[in-house]
Amino acid sequence: MAINKNSNAYIIIYTVVMVVIVGALLAFLATSLKPKQDANVLNEQKVSIMKAFGEADASFDEVVTMGNLVGGEFVAVDGSDKDGVQAIFSILGDRKALAEAQDNLPIFQLEKEGVVKYVLPIVGKGLWGDIWGYVALQQSEDNVVITGIVMDHAGETPGLGAEIATAKVQDEFRGKALYNAEGEFAVRMQKGGAQNEHQVDAITGGTKTCDGVNAMLATSIGKYESFLRTVEAAVEASCECGECGAEEAANVESVKTEEE
Repeated sequence: MAINKNSNAYIIIYTVVMVVIVGALLAFLATSLKPKQDANVLNEQKVSIMKAFGEADASFDEVVTMGNLVGGEFVAVDGSDKDGVQAIFSILGDRKALAEAQDNLPIFQLEKEGVVKYVLPIVGKGLWGDIWGYVALQQSEDNVVITGIVMDHAGETPGLGAEIATAKVQDEFRGKALYNAEGEFAVRMQKGGAQNEHQVDAITGGTKTCDGVNAMLATSIGKYESFLRTVEAAVEASCECGECGAEEAANVESVKTEEE
């Protein structure tokens, strides 16, 4: 008996079979490729953190101490603690959860030649969608200084807001002190050009994205303020007691030179 390929029944059965086959194939591919996708995402996160540290050629697993900021205290997570490590990187990949988190915040530490730097994740909203990244901070004698920043976006305008992802814009943040003389958070992208040592030139035509960056930095770094102030005070007290090492003093002078 010949099959009537023009009948409604044939068309419906054929469509259902094809949907089932294609759906099963896509589900299989998604499941089988997920471990590789997760590994690629994890590697991208680690690379971005190392770029923020200014140590792009170093191995994350060998030099970085990861942890959480719990109640204003740095709580290290051992690299062998798979659940702890997974929890840290999972929230980095969930920008909504990261933006809403107020405690148990991811933080990364790198110590090199007696100088300690911290990298904090930052997340916010640009003109068209999410913006995010990592900022590296170092305590000086009387402030907290940005030593590196990496930013990315979901859909900012090419040639305008999307410029936040370029090295040219990101390099301008290096050497900027977080707090002004009154102790207020002062780092920002300034429309019309930087007017003091805390500001960075805003992107022409990218005002809304720059406003988003300003809000992102103030809000994200603000969650770590109690910790940063504590470490800053410890560094200042150490210097007043004459215990600052020569390497630390040389590093502070290097940061000042960059600002000039």
